[in-house]
Amino acid sequence: MRLRQKSQLLIMISTIVITVLFSAVSLMTYRVYHFDALQEQGRMAAEMIRLAVTHEMDEGNPEHKNPYVESLIGITSLKSAHIIPSKQVVEQMAIDTSGRDPVSDVELKVIETGSEYEEILYGENDIRFHYTIPYVASSGGKTNCLNCHDVAEGTILGAVSLEIDVTGQFYAAIRNTVGIVFLFVLFGFALAIALRRLLKPVDITADELKHTVSLAESGNFSSRITKYSDDEMGEIADRTNHFMDTLENSIGSIANDVDTLMSHHQFTERDNLLNTTVSVVNTMAMVSRFKQVIENDRTLEDVYERFQALLRQQFKLTRYSFYELSEDNNSLIPVFNSGLAEGEELWCTKEITENCDYCRASRTALLTSSLDEMNICPSFNPGAQQDKLYHVCMPMILSGKVGGILQLVFSEEEKQTVSDDLPVLQAFIHEAAPVIESKRLMKSLKDSSLRDPMTNLYNRRFLDEYLSSLTGTIKRRKSQIGVVMCDIDHFKMVNDTYGHEIGDDVLKGACSIITNTIRNSDIAIRFGGEEFLILLLDSTEEGSLMVADRIRIQLEAFKFKTSQGDITKTMSLGVSMFTAENEDFWAVVKQADVALYQAKNSGRNQVIRYIDGMKSED
Repeated sequence: MRLRQKSQLLIMISTIVITVLFSAVSLMTYRVYHFDALQEQGRMAAEMIRLAVTHEMDEGNPEHKNPYVESLIGITSLKSAHIIPSKQVVEQMAIDTSGRDPVSDVELKVIETGSEYEEILYGENDIRFHYTIPYVASSGGKTNCLNCHDVAEGTILGAVSLEIDVTGQFYAAIRNTVGIVFLFVLFGFALAIALRRLLKPVDITADELKHTVSLAESGNFSSRITKYSDDEMGEIADRTNHFMDTLENSIGSIANDVDTLMSHHQFTERDNLLNTTVSVVNTMAMVSRFKQVIENDRTLEDVYERFQALLRQQFKLTRYSFYELSEDNNSLIPVFNSGLAEGEELWCTKEITENCDYCRASRTALLTSSLDEMNICPSFNPGAQQDKLYHVCMPMILSGKVGGILQLVFSEEEKQTVSDDLPVLQAFIHEAAPVIESKRLMKSLKDSSLRDPMTNLYNRRFLDEYLSSLTGTIKRRKSQIGVVMCDIDHFKMVNDTYGHEIGDDVLKGACSIITNTIRNSDIAIRFGGEEFLILLLDSTEEGSLMVADRIRIQLEAFKFKTSQGDITKTMSLGVSMFTAENEDFWAVVKQADVALYQAKNSGRNQVIRYIDGMKSED
């Protein structure tokens, strides 16, 4: 129930209660007063009759009382009056009771008990007050009753009974009562109006306060309360307005700043700005903590692993991919993915790994979503699940251009959740981007220090840094490494005959053949000059010899273009095996070098496996 309704109900109930109470009190007071007046009037008339009877008895003319009593009955309102002698008086005075009015039970009871009796009799045409008092024998006063009556002191000599017409007084009382009630009703009505006027500022202030608070809950602090009085309600209005001014000048400005954040992160839910502000601040704090954590991660791979954990644990995603954009060949490189069916490698066609323009998000640098347009990107290819899955691709901007793509794949049931989480995910990507860029730059710098600048193969420093980790892994897995030492035959002649530029082309061509022949998990190292070291991880002796020979054959068949015509080159290779039982890796490298020396001394363009006892001097 609203305050206004409560106040109106209170006024109504108060008016009714006060009216009823005052009316009841007035009626009771009037009745008591009127009843006392009737008693006094009856007592006076009865006393006059008693005195007349006593006087006549004293004079010896008891019958002379009758005319006096009859004359009293002529008085207005006194309808009847008669004397009832007691049995003793009747016998002593020999009074003839014939022709007298019959004695009522009430009158007999008064004579027997000596107690007064009074009652109001309601007739059809009138209302009478019946009053009966006892006549008690007394020797005191001016008249001694005992002089005439042979009775003891206090004996009931009879009773005086009379009836008074109170019809006019009764109706007068009703009229007075109605008038009083009417006055009280007027008083109650006036009181109600007064209370309404007094409570009106309370009602209006309460309604305006409710409206103002309701707007404030939605982030609108512009509403104010009108001051209707100078009392406590006016003070409440002043203080509330001051409080709203404070909110508008403080939280309002914060909300405007949050508006900027929400616009930057494409927030669209603004039904409740305060709740959204709290949500955004919490999100920013969570994003900031995430950024601090990944800043302290050691490698870029650690950052990517933490990002996957975020997708799985925080956002409950099971299908996703992340791609790095390669600046060298304008292609997308898969970094990690999840949720693919067996035999599938990507959530998209392989064309994006060859040309990043096939990826709409990469090409436009804008969020690409199938939520609104199912076939927005033709490269999306989830296989047999295509009609059941949606996708969102979010570009990661690094140094003003796309540096990576986060792809989310989700079902119809997950659509709303992903849609709600997109702004938060974008915030994570935005804040993680500079950290990832920094880690990638550090990785690139480190890689450049571990690679040969001309051939882009690893250098000997790479071996110095990663050798212990590499050999430790092989020993734990009880596996082996095929160690292949390669050398281009008569390479110095190329430099001397065609120049160093052609010599560099031959080196690059040989490196290209090597890297295209070995697996991604294998390692190719420029060991020095035209000499290369190849580490075939988890390879058998037979497999190592086969790979080495394949490199030799492909290089022999390759034609290098020069201004003087095409030239071909051959390569000699030596192979040895590093196993879990070996302790000295460099000794195994030396064995491969010995085998290479034997290949060169045995006519070049061949692969020789190291055997015990083989020496380079031979």
